[in-house]
Amino acid sequence: MIRIGAWLLGALLMTQAAQADMQPLDRIVAVVNDGVIMDSELDARVNDIAAQFRADNRPLPPLEVMREQVLDRMILERVQLQMAERGGIRVDDAALNQALEGIARQNNMTLPQFSERLRGEGYDWSQFREQIRNEMVISRLQQRSVASRIRVTDREVERFLQSETGKRMFQADFHLGHILVKVPGGASPDQVRAAKQKADDLVGRLRGGADFAETAVAESDGPEALEGGDLGWREAAQWPSLFADAAIDMQKGEISEPLRSGAGFHILKMIDRRGGGERLVTQYKVRHVLVRPDTLTTEEQARQEIDRLHDQVASGELTFAQAAERSSDDPGSARAGGELGWVAPGEMVPEFEQMMQETPKGQLSPTFQTQFGWHFLQVEDVRETDMSDRYRDLQARQALQKRRFDEELQTWLQEQRAEAYVDIRLNPDS
Repeated sequence: MIRIGAWLLGALLMTQAAQADMQPLDRIVAVVNDGVIMDSELDARVNDIAAQFRADNRPLPPLEVMREQVLDRMILERVQLQMAERGGIRVDDAALNQALEGIARQNNMTLPQFSERLRGEGYDWSQFREQIRNEMVISRLQQRSVASRIRVTDREVERFLQSETGKRMFQADFHLGHILVKVPGGASPDQVRAAKQKADDLVGRLRGGADFAETAVAESDGPEALEGGDLGWREAAQWPSLFADAAIDMQKGEISEPLRSGAGFHILKMIDRRGGGERLVTQYKVRHVLVRPDTLTTEEQARQEIDRLHDQVASGELTFAQAAERSSDDPGSARAGGELGWVAPGEMVPEFEQMMQETPKGQLSPTFQTQFGWHFLQVEDVRETDMSDRYRDLQARQALQKRRFDEELQTWLQEQRAEAYVDIRLNPDS
């Protein structure tokens, strides 16, 4: 079975729409601003998710519950894609192919092999490509709209590391389950009380032995409800502070009290926890070449130039150092033949870090794009080192940024959903 990152789980589930038989009469199930979602689209998505449930031997929730939750997810996706289109956010074929090649490498395949395997498992390749493109567009929108507003100062990092909470949070990783009982914006006191009562009742049922994943699928308003509320593993310090403060003393299997936030009431389950003591960090001795688009160089011209330089280095026409010294737009590293020195996780932007980790030592990476332009890199050496004070500071900053991003993202998504014009027509008579 193909191994694909968790962030692509929804994408895989959404690519078999072409296989669903067309209904004789299609109808609109939701109007989202100036767009629509058709019943056939919703049915295809629900059928794909139901197939995943069966493959995982999980009991199916009631069909009405699945349709409501899936439609809500599709509405939020559609709102974000519309915002991205208005904002001019695009993912071109070169960037898309780069992402797909990364997925293929994670599965120890070439891109043609990966494509053939997906087709063999019944997926429509063209629709899969477009869904990955949509995921990338939404990610870029969120980075532009949310991450760009988050700033963590040196003083905040210092205070966090000196605090008892900060010291403890670097000693554990949490695997959390999550159920959200939503409270709408501007809710009345009666609505808040009703939501709190529902959350209390759910906690009682869970502590009485109810299955957490089944309860999340049936009852949660959270975006990961259909995955059984599973939020995966994360360092304790990287969870939103509301979750981290509650979970720091929870034991495996424990259910939290309802936790109030602007989104509603949250219920956590400590699925598992691990860690403690010092950690070894993998560092990479890496060098790169950068070609940056500017007022005189278009995106396409930059991509063509990085491809030309890559081919010259790969063929031996130029050494890596010569390519960097003559043509790299990163002046600091260009003077040193592209050398960046020893790099630890978290020091580079995600696209660079992922390529650095995936490229075998001594080999040339493919060309790839980040927010700074087009690159290729080479990993000269890899080593394990004890967690240093510098790395600890970096991890603290990254953790604070991550938790603030997650908190701000949920608020931002609620705001966008509330501001959009949405007319839901699940009832055929509506």
